[in-house]
Amino acid sequence: AHYTESLGDLGSAFLGARLNTAAGSSPALDRAGDPAPSDADPRSAAACSGKLEQHTERRGVIYSPSWPLNYPPAVNCSWYIQGDRGDVITISFKNFDLEDSLKCSVDWLMIGPSSKREEYRVCGSSIPSSFISARDHIWIFFHSDASSSGQAQGFRLSYIRGKTGQTVCQSDEFHCLNGKCIPNTWKCNSMDECGDNSDERNCTVPPTEPQSSICPSGTFPCSVAHSTKCLLNELKCNSVKDCSDGSDEDSCPDLSCGKRLGNFYGSFASPDLFRADHSRADLRCTWYVDTQDNRHVLLQLDLQLGYNDYIKVYDGIGERGDKLMQTLSYHNNRHSVSVESSNGQLTVSYHARLKSTGHGFNATYQVKGYCLPWEHPCGSAEECYTDKQHCDGWWHCPNGKDEENCPACQKNEYPCEGNSGLCYSLLDRCNNQKNCPDGSDEKNCFTCQPGNFHCGTNLCIFETWRCDGQEDCQDGSDEHNCLVIVPRKVITAALIGSLVCGLLLVIALGCAFKLYSLRTREYRAFETQMTRLEAEFVRREAPPSYGQLIAQGLIPPVEDFPVYNASQVNDTSDINMIISPIPQTTVTGTRRFT
Repeated sequence: AHYTESLGDLGSAFLGARLNTAAGSSPALDRAGDPAPSDADPRSAAACSGKLEQHTERRGVIYSPSWPLNYPPAVNCSWYIQGDRGDVITISFKNFDLEDSLKCSVDWLMIGPSSKREEYRVCGSSIPSSFISARDHIWIFFHSDASSSGQAQGFRLSYIRGKTGQTVCQSDEFHCLNGKCIPNTWKCNSMDECGDNSDERNCTVPPTEPQSSICPSGTFPCSVAHSTKCLLNELKCNSVKDCSDGSDEDSCPDLSCGKRLGNFYGSFASPDLFRADHSRADLRCTWYVDTQDNRHVLLQLDLQLGYNDYIKVYDGIGERGDKLMQTLSYHNNRHSVSVESSNGQLTVSYHARLKSTGHGFNATYQVKGYCLPWEHPCGSAEECYTDKQHCDGWWHCPNGKDEENCPACQKNEYPCEGNSGLCYSLLDRCNNQKNCPDGSDEKNCFTCQPGNFHCGTNLCIFETWRCDGQEDCQDGSDEHNCLVIVPRKVITAALIGSLVCGLLLVIALGCAFKLYSLRTREYRAFETQMTRLEAEFVRREAPPSYGQLIAQGLIPPVEDFPVYNASQVNDTSDINMIISPIPQTTVTGTRRFT
């Protein structure tokens, strides 16, 4: 009764706060549902700040605070989902891990109003059953106590709202027998989201979306059914059963630091795979694989190398420089690396620096053309694939057999990587045009579509990009064996440079002709003899000065002008008489004295 009363009070408080809450946005869902975010959901921070977060989208997803990291103690968060009149809101949990306690008294998640008399209040690490509302709105309340250990990851749920009795659903949705629409990824997931269990009938294939890792980096989940409990990697393969079913001690690889291996297939791993190496020196290990068979050996490595760690793979027995096939570093950590020897022998050398933050590698090897008991042949090719590699979005077989007949795709379609639920046709693969959000349809291409060039790194580029002077392939194979290499940038620079040079040349020629014309005209002026009129004009006496004109009374005197002195005139006349035999000198002298 106490829980029911508290539930009613919380519901009233949520409904009262609804009027003062702005509508929030939820991340868009693709056909697969709800991909986990890389960082903590910022909307969760808003919902946990004392305000009610409202959602009105038809489909959405809600995370616990700090997801996918562990949620903090002493947190209260609230969400409100509002539908249209007559809508039914359905909630399905993708991940769930709250600290368990008696009657969920420490940490708990509550959803209401419930159609049942008992409250919907859950905790623990088992995924709860789906929730179907009795009204067109629901509220969600999450509480972590101040005494919470902070070791639980939280939850991730998705919801959809709509009416029952619908005749048509969207292409990425399943049509229940009661007319309700739910995402395709909810079908055959052992949860009754339809309400009539029609989504769990005729489930002869595995779930549409396989269970993906729900644990943060550095941890792993136990394989107990409906359990999302995460343990530290250091607890795996430590000879102690930390999971209730002992799954943390299953399938443990050989962690010896170096060994000689002679079977047709096998596995080995570095000693620091699950826990850091505490030695006081660099870690150096070498493995020798000798299958006693002439067929090639296929080696596959999953890497977790540190910044300065590296692995060297040699063809044959021994670490000979001329037999080095590949050197791997932390740059290769993202995808599995495959190496093939030229015979039945190879050598793997591992070097980890002191206090490295990496976790080495895990490796498997097998004779080419020999499939392991738990593998399937690719068909005409000699490669093999496992059940885990089937329908994972990454082509392990050249013919794509490992990606055929996937539940999430139609016939003759192939799934994208990452459980996105999106699919593409064979014509859309390896054509240098991304059809998947992560571009997985353009990765690991064994062949390319017509009009494309196949790079040595199994990528495809446009054929017109070959031999254009720019390396478009990661290994530069598109610029190898080219007869003439004329870079596009060089051609552009040459055209622009030629235009500028031509313009400058025209300007220079124009200036040269102009200067030549002026110089020619000047020389002609000095070389030509003066005419008689020009000679007389040169010898002509200079005109009188203003003072002389005023003295002669030809112009009126000007105020402050120097007064005419007759003695100066006499002196000037005497001087003129002395220098009169020299005409040109007389002119100059008259100007100077005047």
